[in-house]
Amino acid sequence: MINSEYLNNLNNAQKKAVLHLDGPLLIVAGAGSGKTRVLTSRIAHIIEQKKAFPNQILAVTFTNKAAQEMQNRVSTLLKKSSTGLPWLGTFHSISAKLLRKHASAVKLNSNFSIIDQDDQVRLIKNICKDENVDVKKISPKYILAVIDKWKNKGLYPEKVILNQKDVIEQGILKIYKIYQKKILDLNACDFGDLILHCVNIFENSPDIKNIYSNNFKYILVDEYQDTNFIQSKWLNLLAQKHKNICCVGDDDQSIYSWRGAEIKNFLKFDKVYENTEIIKLEENYRSSQNILTVASSLIANNQNRLGKNLKTTMEDGELIKLNCYKNGKDEAIGVSDEIEKNLKKKYSLNNITILVRAIFQTREFEERFLKIGLPYRIVGGIKFYERAEIKDCVAYLRLINQNRDDLAFERIINQPKRSIGETTIKQINEYAKKNNFSLESAAKKLIELNLVKPKTKIGLNHFLNLLNKWRNDNNKKNLNHVKLLQLVLDESGYSGMLKNKKDLENENRLENIKELLSAMKEFDNLESFLEHVALATSIDQNWEGEKVSLMTMHAAKGLEFDVVFLPGWEEGLFPHQKSIEEKGQNGLEEERRLAYVGITRAKKTLIVSFSMNRFYQGDWIDSMASRFIEELPEKNLEKINSFEEKDEENFEFNQDFDTEDEFRSPGWIRYQKRIK
Repeated sequence: MINSEYLNNLNNAQKKAVLHLDGPLLIVAGAGSGKTRVLTSRIAHIIEQKKAFPNQILAVTFTNKAAQEMQNRVSTLLKKSSTGLPWLGTFHSISAKLLRKHASAVKLNSNFSIIDQDDQVRLIKNICKDENVDVKKISPKYILAVIDKWKNKGLYPEKVILNQKDVIEQGILKIYKIYQKKILDLNACDFGDLILHCVNIFENSPDIKNIYSNNFKYILVDEYQDTNFIQSKWLNLLAQKHKNICCVGDDDQSIYSWRGAEIKNFLKFDKVYENTEIIKLEENYRSSQNILTVASSLIANNQNRLGKNLKTTMEDGELIKLNCYKNGKDEAIGVSDEIEKNLKKKYSLNNITILVRAIFQTREFEERFLKIGLPYRIVGGIKFYERAEIKDCVAYLRLINQNRDDLAFERIINQPKRSIGETTIKQINEYAKKNNFSLESAAKKLIELNLVKPKTKIGLNHFLNLLNKWRNDNNKKNLNHVKLLQLVLDESGYSGMLKNKKDLENENRLENIKELLSAMKEFDNLESFLEHVALATSIDQNWEGEKVSLMTMHAAKGLEFDVVFLPGWEEGLFPHQKSIEEKGQNGLEEERRLAYVGITRAKKTLIVSFSMNRFYQGDWIDSMASRFIEELPEKNLEKINSFEEKDEENFEFNQDFDTEDEFRSPGWIRYQKRIK
């Protein structure tokens, strides 16, 4: 009988997972079910029972923080501060360690450099320049994303097979070949290479692979649902000898397919490893039963899952509040009122969060919080009016409004690129200072005196002429400030710059600009809008003490809060239209998993909301409640109409509008098809 202390606080399923040491083991660990405790207790048990020495255990995490926490917990459990696990770390850190020892097998020296993204971008830019590739049409970051995708799939350049019609990827493959040769010549590798090279060594040098496969008697993997193809292959090669591989994760929380994660690694684990034991951790130590019931009911609509039923020993708790608002602005007011009037009295602001599907959604909440002085933080992102693309747009408008705004002039003179380099900007600054001119006046004078290079002169002249045109446009009565910005973005080439560079970052920037256009429509003219922005950004936001957290649902994974708000649950926004269009059913299921992650962040209070109308891209659109709302069990919900009294008599959830001339959103159209 084993009486070790680390087993005392485990439930039956957790204890079973810790004690099962022989053969492959898949632990399906629901949200808040204590998976880290199980992993660390399992390591402690292996060492305590002398099944393996610490250096014969390989424990893999996704973050350095998780690795450090695991190391500390194992030491505490064993009551040995000196207990070290030499093979505990991330996929990348362990691969780097292996690669240092066997670098020559992939034609590297052991002192190779690991280049970061900045180095990668710079290298790609140089290659594009040499190969006459226009980086305005295809972003170096997009090229790197495609290369990273290939590496995640285990493909060196010579193994990539392309559709002959895909001209863009053919061009990227050519760059990939040059890029890979250059980093090899530099005795360097990027993060993708660390795992790819290791797999290459294991496959082509069996003697090296056998050293580690024989050594690692036990392999443990955290967050297995987030592994990609090459990580899974790396693990399979190392586990070949003993097959004592234990993978922990939650298929219902697989939300990173856009980063290369493949849920099939988790779902087909028992097909890869014969005689796999599957243990489900279904006892949740985080949330009330009502929250868990709602989460379980929602995720049960997914087909690609192993299935589990979360339960808790805690009370049922509060019903999940479902709020419907007239529009997005009312939603922000409703959320802030709920925090101010009710929740502040019961909870710390640090334990309250608002989780959105897309980062542009934070704008209306930020506006409201600034207005009423409610302290907040943006987690994993930047405040709306501090985002680079927003500051660029505002700088254009400021300069149109006021030609002596030197700060705005300097910010956007070469944004997008107009062949106006730092030397020219310095020249303009010096001339302006010497003659007490504004930067714009100084630039005009330098052109008159023919003191700038011909190529620079063309770009500078074009920019100054556009400024004059926009000022004239601004003076026309039939052109409002919203249309003015749309014109500026189009004619300056700014929106084209973002649209041409295909990557997720630029897509988010475009979404933010669309949200800015929506914000501008709330103001009568350009002056009042610019005044609002100035005040919003000048307010002392460095509040001391507690703050409400705003973040995306992706950023919230692994976190927990007493109170969680989930706003914007509308068709087209959540589930996101693009995700469904690109990935079909798989995209819908991942969006539902994201909803599940959002719900299970809540410990005590969960408030879901949607708007009947949303101001988007400068237009009002009808919104329909997300299909996910229909999948929440009614007995666990408290429905609230957050309309004015005069509207309440005509209001019903999921009501339709009879007005024929309203613009119908794609979400609304899909909803109609579904109910017919």
